[in-house]
Amino acid sequence: MRRGRLPALAVGVTLMAAALRPAISPRLTRASPGMKRASSARARNVAFRIMAGNVELCGDKVQKTTGFLSTTLEQYSGRAREWRETAREVLGVGERPTVVHVAEGSPAHLAGLKAGDELLRLNGQALGTGKASGRKVSEIFGNSESEDFTLTIERRGEARELALGRAAACDYPVLIVNRYDVNAWADGERIYVTAGMLRFTENDEELALIIGHELAHNTRGHVASKKGNALLGAILGAAAAVLSGVDVTSLGAQTGGAAYSQDFEAEADYVGVYHAGRAGYDVRKAASFLRRLGALRPAAIRLAGSAHPSTAKRFLAVERAVAEFERKRKSGLPLLPDERADR
Repeated sequence: MRRGRLPALAVGVTLMAAALRPAISPRLTRASPGMKRASSARARNVAFRIMAGNVELCGDKVQKTTGFLSTTLEQYSGRAREWRETAREVLGVGERPTVVHVAEGSPAHLAGLKAGDELLRLNGQALGTGKASGRKVSEIFGNSESEDFTLTIERRGEARELALGRAAACDYPVLIVNRYDVNAWADGERIYVTAGMLRFTENDEELALIIGHELAHNTRGHVASKKGNALLGAILGAAAAVLSGVDVTSLGAQTGGAAYSQDFEAEADYVGVYHAGRAGYDVRKAASFLRRLGALRPAAIRLAGSAHPSTAKRFLAVERAVAEFERKRKSGLPLLPDERADR
């Protein structure tokens, strides 16, 4: 296990308490700020559970996480005034490091930390304001081998001291892309989910299957074999578009549009069921969800010429995976994917 990395992502579920700049589309927040915030929080909660529940399957790609995300208004310097106003009004961000999300069930959640809390001191060290405060938070967490921290916060004008721990989690940040197409993909290091996919998934179980599927592409090394992924592949009849003009990580991240082979997709479907189930999600309706994805384009039922297995074939394979997982769960067997060629 390596020490937790604190990348400066724009929107992520690394949730390492780094002072990040969550990417907020003013166009989306103007339309429905409450819905946008709830949707992002839902994605982060699901992602945290998936990453924390599958450490055993992530090899050395593991980090230590507290489970909260913080930022400051200065993180939005250089952005349009509208972005800063959105951060202030929708997320409650101020000059001090401000908590904008606490993952349910995380160490930060168990410690009593809440969105809107302002960070004053970490292990007795004053954090100050602006970007420097974010770097200080990252340095203290990143340079410490300890599992226990003392965090002093201000909540509604009152200073409080919290005992904060850390937990292991897979080190594959989940990023929210402000696009309306129904899609998700992986690049070997991260997982991307569009706002359209968040809206399409009707509950956390469905979103967990999407994130679990993409996590499998990363943990199984599919990206190293063939860059790029379009989760829907033949289901949508098009590969993922090159990610351009969307400031996700402030690094101009791009992802290729080539779809994976049928074998890789079948393996991601199979392992993805385990990823979601191990995190405590009910996977028994996984095949039905896949069928609903297929309904976006009925012609995708045809297998010929498709990089993804046909919807019908995937439906049956996922049903078998769910039955296998449930059988192991009820029998008290280790919830680990079978490593066999004839699966």
